[in-house]
Amino acid sequence: MALFLSVTMIAQEDSGEMKTLFKKSSGTKISNGGYGSFSVGYSQVDGKDALQLGGRVAWIANHRFALGLAGYGFFNSIQKNYSDVDDPSKYFLTGGYGGLFFEPILMPNKPVHVSFPVIIGVGGVTAVESQNWTSNYNNNHQVNYYDADAYLVIEPGVDIEFNIVKFFRVALGASYRYTNGINLRYKYLDDNYDQQIIRIDKNALNSFTFNIGFKFGWF
Repeated sequence: MALFLSVTMIAQEDSGEMKTLFKKSSGTKISNGGYGSFSVGYSQVDGKDALQLGGRVAWIANHRFALGLAGYGFFNSIQKNYSDVDDPSKYFLTGGYGGLFFEPILMPNKPVHVSFPVIIGVGGVTAVESQNWTSNYNNNHQVNYYDADAYLVIEPGVDIEFNIVKFFRVALGASYRYTNGINLRYKYLDDNYDQQIIRIDKNALNSFTFNIGFKFGWF
C-alpha cells in the first residue's frame, strides 16, 4: 500500500518533462548573457619571466556557467640584456595558444565570488635569437636561427571576481598551463662559424600563470 501511494504521488508531481542543466524549474527558459574580456598576466616560460596577454568571448547561461573562446600570446624576453647582443647562443620563446573554454561560476550575484575557467586548445611556439644577432657570415649565407612547433594545451584555473558595476567585473586569477610537450631546437653559429644546436626542454611551457582580467558584458 505504501509503495502504491508513493508511486501515485510521484506520478502526479512529475509532468513527464525531461529536466536539463540549462533550464530553470517551472518550464521557464534559461537566462542568457555574455561577456568579452582582456587580461594581462605573468608566467614562467623556459625558466624565464614571461608576459602574457589575451582575451575571452563567452556566452553565460543562468548567470552560473560560461562557454566560449579564449586566446593568449606570450613572450619571455621582458628584460633587455645588452650583453646578449653579441652572443648568438641567447634566444627567447614567443608564441600563443587558444581554444574552447568553459567556466562554472559560484554565487555570481555576490559582490565577490569565484569561478573556475578551463581552457582546452592548441598553440604554437617559436625560438628566436635574443637580440636579432647577425654576422657578416650570415649576410652571405642563409642560416636557420629559429625553430617552431605546435602543441596541445589544457589550462585549468581559478578566478576571484569583483562585481564593480552591473556590466563590469575585475578578476584576479591563477592557472596552470599544461602541454603535451614541444620539440624545439635553436640553431646558431659560434665564433668559428660552426653551427651549434640547443635542444629546448620539452616542458618549457608548463607553468603557473597569474593574471588580472577585465570583463565587460551582461552577467
